[in-house]
Amino acid sequence: MQRDARAGRAPARTITILLMGLLLVAALAAGAFALLGAGVRGAPPENLDEAELLRRISVAPENAPDFRATVTVEQTLVPEGLISASEGDGPGASGPRSARIWYGGPEKLRAELQGENGDRVVVKNGPEVSIYDGASNTVRTGEGPESGSPSPEEAASPEEINELLAEISPTSVLRTGPPVEVAGRWAYPLTLEPRDAGSTLVERAEALVDAETYLPLSFELYAEDSPQPVARYEASDFEVGAVPERRFEFETPPGAEVIAAGPEGAPNREDREGRPEEPRVVGSVDEAREAAGFPVRGLAEPIGGRELREIRVAGDAAVLTYGEGWGTVVLAEKPADGDAAAPEASDGDGGADGPGGFEVPTVDLGGGIEAREISTPVGSTLSWSADGVSYSLSGSVPAAELRDAARGLLAG
Repeated sequence: MQRDARAGRAPARTITILLMGLLLVAALAAGAFALLGAGVRGAPPENLDEAELLRRISVAPENAPDFRATVTVEQTLVPEGLISASEGDGPGASGPRSARIWYGGPEKLRAELQGENGDRVVVKNGPEVSIYDGASNTVRTGEGPESGSPSPEEAASPEEINELLAEISPTSVLRTGPPVEVAGRWAYPLTLEPRDAGSTLVERAEALVDAETYLPLSFELYAEDSPQPVARYEASDFEVGAVPERRFEFETPPGAEVIAAGPEGAPNREDREGRPEEPRVVGSVDEAREAAGFPVRGLAEPIGGRELREIRVAGDAAVLTYGEGWGTVVLAEKPADGDAAAPEASDGDGGADGPGGFEVPTVDLGGGIEAREISTPVGSTLSWSADGVSYSLSGSVPAAELRDAARGLLAG
């Protein structure tokens, strides 16, 4: 079993996640292009291979036209009660969530998220960002990062696209096909799926990419043995065109408390302790212990024989990566806050209090240690504290396999 991490380039998992993230973000921003028109306009566009389609997609999000739309999100990944409780809606809230979006370029965005216990409004106008929480009637203000030059982005070079395809090829299959009709527009189908279906709970991700703008018209994520997507975006009331400037001018609601963000550049804990902010790769668990300043531990029996591929240390935290691609398992560790060895239990059995009183399921790891467990159709997360260290173990694997690995770590 390999104990030392292999230094060098980022694993293909990183590139795969970036590609999926691109599809997700673009779908949220412009999925409603599919709703334009009642019939297909013009002859079918030319066929494109995967490399050329990726090249055109690479510039689409930054070069998107101004638009407005209503976006509805449906998902079964994160328990609805946990989302609702964290947003102040109460554990009973569930169902699709909608947001009204106005986009005026990289520096101008307004999103109004509708909730059962009050809406949330996010406005970015240049460097100024305002976030309103209707549940608490508070406004948080501050400055966001600059988006850079407003000039159009250049497409990725053929060499960069070929490198990306080479990175994901060992673990993933990317396919496109001839253009298809989608609600009056031509679109290219794009599918990304794991090469080894047994290494992950994800079956595939699908997108339809607009043949004119190269923005995804739809995005769906499927779990194994699930005929319906576990996450998808839909949009309506979509209009392309200039958005009035007043949409990006935030008005503080009457009686709202305004909370200004702290001074930019305030030192964080890593700065104060003299540790580097940027994560750095180390070659072994022993080296991670020395760099992080606490007893970093690796998995005694990595899940499914996954090798330790990389260890990164940032300040007093360490992240160990096992395997690659879709089946990657990540173990994150840092010194625990306080001396608690188990999550605080709720009044009922088998749960711990989470945000807003939502009961997060707990499991017994032995030795008086309990862990919070969140299991979804495409992956699971287990978190616990022991001997002054907090652990988080995540991966696209069944929750039972994470529990076995955690128990092995504690027994080692």
